[in-house]
Amino acid sequence: MTDIESSNDADEAAETAEGAIRFAYALKPPEGSVVSSELFGRIQAWRQILIRLALVGQSPGRYQGLGFGNLSARDPEQPEEFVITASQTGGIDRLAEEDLTRVIGCNLDRFWVDAQGEQPPSSETLTHAMIYAADPRIEWVFHCHSPELWRSAGALALPCTAKDVDYGSPEMVLAVAELLGSHHSRPLVFASLGHRDGIFSCGGTARDTGGLLVSYLARALEIDVGDLAVAEPTEEP
Repeated sequence: MTDIESSNDADEAAETAEGAIRFAYALKPPEGSVVSSELFGRIQAWRQILIRLALVGQSPGRYQGLGFGNLSARDPEQPEEFVITASQTGGIDRLAEEDLTRVIGCNLDRFWVDAQGEQPPSSETLTHAMIYAADPRIEWVFHCHSPELWRSAGALALPCTAKDVDYGSPEMVLAVAELLGSHHSRPLVFASLGHRDGIFSCGGTARDTGGLLVSYLARALEIDVGDLAVAEPTEEP
């Protein structure tokens, strides 16, 4: 297998469809397994939970029928690297190892990713990379799509990136760095107002990351929109 290189022109990126990769990357065949069996099992388990809650998946009636949501985990043996679900794997019921990609390096200035695997990394890879770079305590990142949480972000007082910050963009990477720098609690759930229904959760363990996310989802579902006006999400000052 040959190395794969891909690049995205900035003008073309502005017109790309939901889920398109907006960074340049080099994809090399893996040198052995991209993930340990223990870490793979934990990713698989939490992804199954998120699928059952419709936070990750693929549906003809949502987002132009494309897969949505992704998970990543820092490699405990090589903490400068992380594994992430590959691009457009949201519709897969159960992952195989080739559905994960190892990110071995990123250059945020060049908007470039070096990866190992069989498939391109998720379109949100650089946002995940910035989250890991911003705080060494963070070991897990879940990116989900939840209309209920996104609509209720204001009522739940969730931190938010601004409406004019698009997904997978350099602006999103910088906005996430600023958000994490001003909100120090971990785990943390925040909304992406420029990415419809986009929610991120990050923390030191999968249980903390997923547990807080599910807790907020339960609170969002408690909101009776007939009797209680849902506050609009607010941008970061």
